[in-house]
Amino acid sequence: MTLKLGILSSVRTVFLAFGIATAAVTGAGFARPVRSQRPAGSPHSPPVSLPRPVYDFDVERGWLTMRDGVRLAVTYFKPRPIKPDETFPVLFEMIPYRKEDSFYFRDYGIYSYLVRFGFILVKVDVRGTGSSEGELPPREYSDIEIADAVEIIDQLSRAHGSNGKVGMWGKSWGGFNSLQVAMRRPPALAAVMALHASDDLYHDDVHFIDGVLHADPYALEIDHENGLPRPPEYPLDSAYFHDRFDTRPWIFTYLEHSVEDDWWRAGSLRFHPDAVRVPMYLIGGLLDGYRDTPIRLLAARAARGKKAAGAPVKVDMGPWEHAYPDEGTPGPTYEWRERAARWFAYWLKGEPTGIMDEPPLLVFERGGQLPDANQTTTTGKWRQEDWPIRGSRWTTVGAGRDHRLVGPFPAVPREVAYDTARDALRYEAGYGVEAGDWWGDPTGDMRPDDAGSLVYDGDPLTHAIHIIGCPRAELGVGASAPLANWSVRLEDVAPTGEAALVTAAALNGTQIASLLAPVRLVPGRHYAATIDLHFTTWTFQPGHRIRLAVTNAQFPMLWPTPYPMITELALGSAHTFLRLPVVPAATQHAPTLPQSVPRSLPPDGRELDDAPATTRRVTRDILTGSKTVELHTGLAYEIAHRRYHVDEAETYETSSVDPSRSRYSGNESHRIDMADGRAVLLRTLMDIRSDSSWFHVTVTRRVSENDRAVRERTWADSVARVFH
Repeated sequence: MTLKLGILSSVRTVFLAFGIATAAVTGAGFARPVRSQRPAGSPHSPPVSLPRPVYDFDVERGWLTMRDGVRLAVTYFKPRPIKPDETFPVLFEMIPYRKEDSFYFRDYGIYSYLVRFGFILVKVDVRGTGSSEGELPPREYSDIEIADAVEIIDQLSRAHGSNGKVGMWGKSWGGFNSLQVAMRRPPALAAVMALHASDDLYHDDVHFIDGVLHADPYALEIDHENGLPRPPEYPLDSAYFHDRFDTRPWIFTYLEHSVEDDWWRAGSLRFHPDAVRVPMYLIGGLLDGYRDTPIRLLAARAARGKKAAGAPVKVDMGPWEHAYPDEGTPGPTYEWRERAARWFAYWLKGEPTGIMDEPPLLVFERGGQLPDANQTTTTGKWRQEDWPIRGSRWTTVGAGRDHRLVGPFPAVPREVAYDTARDALRYEAGYGVEAGDWWGDPTGDMRPDDAGSLVYDGDPLTHAIHIIGCPRAELGVGASAPLANWSVRLEDVAPTGEAALVTAAALNGTQIASLLAPVRLVPGRHYAATIDLHFTTWTFQPGHRIRLAVTNAQFPMLWPTPYPMITELALGSAHTFLRLPVVPAATQHAPTLPQSVPRSLPPDGRELDDAPATTRRVTRDILTGSKTVELHTGLAYEIAHRRYHVDEAETYETSSVDPSRSRYSGNESHRIDMADGRAVLLRTLMDIRSDSSWFHVTVTRRVSENDRAVRERTWADSVARVFH
């Protein structure tokens, strides 16, 4: 299982990749300042255009005081000046993922690398989270969070040792808020780097994937971690209960905002294309749920033209899931930290690193391979291109009779119309598990999902077809119920029959006419629906077939619609077709990228050997038509003689007989054992159940100290399901 925004997976990846060094710092407080020793030689040679990492550094902790008096906890990685009065630009990250425990290992490996190139690295916990003071904000990327970041940038630009220029960066949450802070245009912000971030908070984030309700493990994770006390003492005092434990879980807020509106769009750069005037470097992954944003922003910049106002945009798109490019799977990987140093050295120091001499798009073109859920390496090649890629064109294939995919045709489909020809599909709510828990992660053979879909196959190809971009599906659809979702998958069928997922996307049927003003479907009426599939690259090899699969069920990724139904798909390329973004084969040599370097690890932490195994189990009851997906994961580690045990489990349930009664249940616990013998345990239970009219939500938090219950609180509410 891959957890979407990395609260657990970030630490786990470090453990699995490199192991953890033996603890070297004692005491129950924060780890003491780390004084690095620059190695005699580096295993990695940066390009000549980038100065070698030469700075030793210190790690310090402190506070930044906001305009309302709230103090935010900050960690500094500071290079030691080589020349008198030497100043450095600042690289700033602010997220709620607890820099002193949950993200402690991740931060050290990244920060200790970049600081040696002559940057001051600054990490801040969002107010009300981690070590910071203050009350938890009411939502992700709240106005107060963004305002805090703007104020911090101003303070950092004027701090001792700063050259006055600040770069903001981050992965996932840190990428989201970097884009939103850039929209506020703080004067000292000189450049942004966002990895795996979205410019569309409703349509592309984990709450409503493609506009459809999604119960992600992240919903449990973030509401659980929001209830944890402040490290390193983890006090269970009145401030803790007021500011954290007793705050209303965010899951209710998102369910209450189930329709896209300005509450979502105000912070979505997609709808404010001219808001950012600082350079943006965007890194995405072909198996990440946020992969459309980099290309969307690059396309918007290309449409304005190089001489137009607006921010320069640079994009890397690799083959990975929601991970950093130096450790992402499936590979190949590269050392993104070096490219980050080149980016920020150019914009914040004025050094000629050559980073802007490259074409704006670095993209990995997948070569096409058999499906493998355990895939570690991707066949294909890197390409550096302008956008749009020179010589690109649209090719169209259409759904025909006998489940054939007719075409390919030119960009405008040749009309192969069947006025009364339609295929029907009975809605089976439990199909879809092979596609994973979101539009990401390596997937296995898609044929089990295809069994619950309308499937159309083309003839074996006589030549390779290369695609880079976002395919677009046009469907002629109807349903016998007022609520229906449609999911469209593009697949590659090998001569041996295995079907590999290339890309996909879904559509909430109530949003066919308008995202902002959804309307329930009229049973029996037919609609023309447009679905933009998520960005992809692929090479369909000779002898393979192109497959179009259309279905109403994508469980557990998308919450099942409540009514049994039959849906119909109108056939003929005038009604149902798929446009493919075809590009010429690469004619230039693949660029040489820096090799990934093992990350440095903090000296005062180690992995413990009693963490639960990560598992995913799917069961089906043929008699009742029910389908269950169970997930389990966890961590066990030590920091400065504090031991952490994290356990997380989720269960998804639905039934084809009565899909209205679907359910998500989750259970997460943190046990923190301190050197003085004190132990704190927080457990969070989340339960979401639906019927045909309501979502019934219950969240319970329990905290204990030394195995003695201290407080328990339960929130319960019902939210009307009108469009989901």
